[in-house]
Amino acid sequence: MIILQILPFILEITNKIFGEKTAKFLLNFFSNKEKFFFTEDIYDFQEKKSMTRLVLLLPGKGCEWARKTGGCTMCALSKRSQEIGKNFSSKNLIALYKIAVNFTRKEKPTSLAIYNGGSFLNNNEIPLSAQLEIFRLVKESQSIRKIFIESRAEFIDSHKIKLLKKELGNKGLIVGIGLEAQNDKIRNEFIKKGLGRKKYEETIKLLKENGIITLSYVFLKPIYLTEKESIEEAIKTIKYAFLSGTDEIAIEVAFIQEGTLMEKLFKEKKYKLPWLWSAIEVIKKTYQLGPLHIGGFNDSPPPIAISSNCKICSLRIKEALQQYSQNNDIGLLQKLDCNCRRMWKEEVGVNL
Repeated sequence: MIILQILPFILEITNKIFGEKTAKFLLNFFSNKEKFFFTEDIYDFQEKKSMTRLVLLLPGKGCEWARKTGGCTMCALSKRSQEIGKNFSSKNLIALYKIAVNFTRKEKPTSLAIYNGGSFLNNNEIPLSAQLEIFRLVKESQSIRKIFIESRAEFIDSHKIKLLKKELGNKGLIVGIGLEAQNDKIRNEFIKKGLGRKKYEETIKLLKENGIITLSYVFLKPIYLTEKESIEEAIKTIKYAFLSGTDEIAIEVAFIQEGTLMEKLFKEKKYKLPWLWSAIEVIKKTYQLGPLHIGGFNDSPPPIAISSNCKICSLRIKEALQQYSQNNDIGLLQKLDCNCRRMWKEEVGVNL
């Protein structure tokens, strides 16, 4: 993997001499066409407008919680991360960051989101040297003004936060935490998150005291819940998270990945993915409480099944949700309708 450490330099020279097309061809050759970065437009609640962000998929060592316990019942990200990331050193990870930044300079992303299939702040997943160096490089970036990372609560402490903030300078930091559900049984028995309310609340408080923006993930439709119960739980969780001090919420709509308990129950017809109408209902009932994001319907490894409505409206509804994530216009969701919505209403009941 030594070639990877000098690859940013090789690609930059290639780009200058032969052009971006040749540089991308060379990158695809070395990466075996493995996609590890992209840009997207997303609504920025601090800027109050749609902004371009760079998304970097870092091959860390995989979620330590998953390695030790089997992980959350809906998640297969750790296995994928372990397979890819076992041979990546700290210098390799930094090289991936440099490549991503170099290839997206023209788009001038204003923020960076790092996903590593686990906790960025866990030194056993992403080496501390890589954490600090990436933050230092973000500080030097002319376009990137803030960085988003994810971590389990147990890896967030005052010492680590101070180290990172020192390297980041006056750039902004957003930390995402997987709360998933406010109900202890649902969160820790059904999802197997391994997170207590007290720890979550203390972590949100610590981050806010250090001037860090917090984002909490809320999972729509854990296993063993009916459609109606999943909607009610998501709404309760969003209310609880905002009351606990989180700045933003991201609703993650369930999809099926191989090798999970959710997949097993799905194939046994003991679990059904949520309607897209349910996601819209949760947004409509909670968007006035605070900044609300809606997650995508794809990931790595690719899901074998995703949430949907009927064949007539699914694509249209997903496009509306995507547009909402880009501009935060609730009006896009208010008047959506289809004949299948009646079936959804019959399943959940009219009084949620």
